[in-house]
Amino acid sequence: MDVRQLEFFMAVVEEASFTRAAERSFVSQPGLSASIRSLERELGTALFTRGRHGAALTAAGATFRPRAERILEQVREAQRAVLGAQPEHAELRIGAEQCLGGSVDIVDLLTAFAGAHPAADLEFVQDVTSRLVPLLDEGRLDVALIAAPAGSVPRAHSLLLRREPFVVLSHADVPYASLADIEGVRTVDFGEAWEARRVLDAAFAAAGVTRRTMVEAGDVHMLVDLVTRGFGVAVVPESIAAKQAAQHLVRTPLADAPEWDVHLATRADPSPSARAFARMFVPQAEIAGLRGELSLRP
Repeated sequence: MDVRQLEFFMAVVEEASFTRAAERSFVSQPGLSASIRSLERELGTALFTRGRHGAALTAAGATFRPRAERILEQVREAQRAVLGAQPEHAELRIGAEQCLGGSVDIVDLLTAFAGAHPAADLEFVQDVTSRLVPLLDEGRLDVALIAAPAGSVPRAHSLLLRREPFVVLSHADVPYASLADIEGVRTVDFGEAWEARRVLDAAFAAAGVTRRTMVEAGDVHMLVDLVTRGFGVAVVPESIAAKQAAQHLVRTPLADAPEWDVHLATRADPSPSARAFARMFVPQAEIAGLRGELSLRP
């Protein structure tokens, strides 16, 4: 969860319309809708009812509203505090794992941060986690969004943002219930350096399953296109399967699916700009608490 998702949520609440909320937020309606759906998945409940006459809060949404307002105010106060000592021309070098799917809308976050902090000069690098972590250690990046197998700690200075399972992505219903069912099935995978591929390879190896990797896709769109045309199935993180480009495909959960964690990692001595950027994210521990509150609502 990030601050922009909460801002989008409040915009829909106040406008009672996804269309007007998108116009007010200067984003496309599909983009805003996808962000709200991602927020609902993280919280495990629907926040709005959608209809011809607009959007209205569900009971869970009404419960969540004051929590969202509180988090946004806390974030803004924290950012004002850390940026009080920022020099006139600050630099912020950001990295991101190239396969985060819809779990983080990095383009929107970069745009929003640049708009809120015009004095900061931003640099952005998209690469695999195994190459981003050394850049942090060398001081060539200030902050990075990285991925790792669930439960692992990729580096000391990191904050868990999201944990999600992998699912099977296919162009038609498939009778797969576990990793063993994919034995010998033709699959489309990401390249071996991608963290999603590393997590998946380790899971299949642990399960003693051999799969047929016929194509290694260089990006998400190629992977989705190949699955769409029936070339093979893909096993991907849930947020990739939830991307708008994959909405027409079938998502099948697996009983023994691997999981991965998305972390926000910083240098050991983060700058005020890096700390302000980090404040744009809500840690997984707080999200879990919110899920518990919503599940216990009257």
